Amino acid sequence: MQIPVITPLPFANAPYSRAMFDDDWIFVSGTLGMDYEAHKLAEGAGAQTELMLRNIERYLAKCGGTLKNIVNYTLIISAHEHLPAVLEALSKHLPCKPTGTAMIAGIAIPEACVEMQVIARKSHQG
Repeated sequence: MQIPVITPLPFANAPYSRAMFDDDWIFVSGTLGMDYEAHKLAEGAGAQTELMLRNIERYLAKCGGTLKNIVNYTLIISAHEHLPAVLEALSKHLPCKPTGTAMIAGIAIPEACVEMQVIARKSHQG
């Protein structure tokens, strides 16, 4: 496995990597709808979901993949009331229908509405 240095983590000295990859697979850790440089969450569940997907898209691109390459995800939504906005944003911006699991549960950043980790196949040319 190779470990790219992609972006700051939300917690100092966190014992995990943002993304790891090998010749075929990319693993992206739990990602929020947060500007990680400014340490600021987007406003509301829909906007957080859209920013979360843009963050994941950036991590995948640095590892040789795209959102279309996602084969599995784990989605955590902090409250049932956020579900409609999260699903609407995912339906609009996720260009594939991978397998996945969604759950209503607490997130380590209390103001976060949604968190997602993904497994993707790398894009191979020719």
